[in-house]
Amino acid sequence: MIRAFPHRQFSSTHACWYVTYSEEVLRELSRKISECQTVGISADFKHDGVHSEGEVKIIQFPLPEGYHETLVRVRYSEATVKTYESQMRKFLGWIHPRTSADITKVLIDDYQLYLASVKKISISTQNTAINAIKFYLEKVLHGERKVYYVERPRKEEKLPRVLSQEEVKALIEVTQNPKHRCMLMLLYSSGLRISELLNLRWRDFDLHRMQLFVEGGKGKKDRVTLLSHAAVEFTQYYMSLYKPGDLLFEGPGGKKYSQGSVNKIIHRSAFLAGIQKNPSAHTLRHSFATHLLEQKTDIRYIQVLLGHENSKTTERYTHVTTKGFSRLKSPLDSLKLDFPTQKKLKH
Repeated sequence: MIRAFPHRQFSSTHACWYVTYSEEVLRELSRKISECQTVGISADFKHDGVHSEGEVKIIQFPLPEGYHETLVRVRYSEATVKTYESQMRKFLGWIHPRTSADITKVLIDDYQLYLASVKKISISTQNTAINAIKFYLEKVLHGERKVYYVERPRKEEKLPRVLSQEEVKALIEVTQNPKHRCMLMLLYSSGLRISELLNLRWRDFDLHRMQLFVEGGKGKKDRVTLLSHAAVEFTQYYMSLYKPGDLLFEGPGGKKYSQGSVNKIIHRSAFLAGIQKNPSAHTLRHSFATHLLEQKTDIRYIQVLLGHENSKTTERYTHVTTKGFSRLKSPLDSLKLDFPTQKKLKH
């Protein structure tokens, strides 16, 4: 990041970079750092009669009192807590030097405009940012909705990206690490969310009924889903090698495996397999549902296996499946156009 700034200089004594001070550089530095972490930047100026020197300070904005405690008390998931806290800090950084006590609907509307026109974030992320602010106003402060109500942007309706069965096979086979391969097999064989995968324990495997028990999935709801014989066999092989503790997949030091690490594994394997679709763990879940649909599985069963509360969420996969496309004919081919083909042009 620092390499983008002119007249930079590294200090071996202080082990840090120095850049030429100006208002423009300060604004750019603030923008760049805020892409990585929510910060505030202030400059303390020393006047010597000739010029001013600026000392840049990075300020980590604390969450409003009671914000984290309320998130925990209402039992939001670990992922939601992390996301809300991050979005709230970004908002506090944007309104600085104003504080959470100064929040108004006008200020939130201005922030929405900034997110949409300057940051150009997705509608889904914008909705999350609004939810994080509204959570503080309505749940922490118990504010009136008529004061804090924010009109939401309409959510985009994007079709899920899926892999073909051949691509899934190549993705799994190119993954040589047994632990990593086991993760990919379970994600695809059972249609798991990445958080559900990382919360798995061996006791969740019902080998008699060949079902996988998913405890506390999205919305704190339990469910059962399919269990593959091949996945069970490979999971047992993986366990004999790694001997995990309570959690099936552990990170360094016995800690919980990170979601980012799982997606990095998938990205690396996709690259090695020559897959251009940039898949993630959720792509394997989408592929699970789509391939079941192509096998003529009733969509109501797929809804239960995925843990979808709304059937419309599951119905997206009917727009993704390509089963039967080979029997269809493009209307262009029915026009019988007469024009020189590439073969004729060569002559």
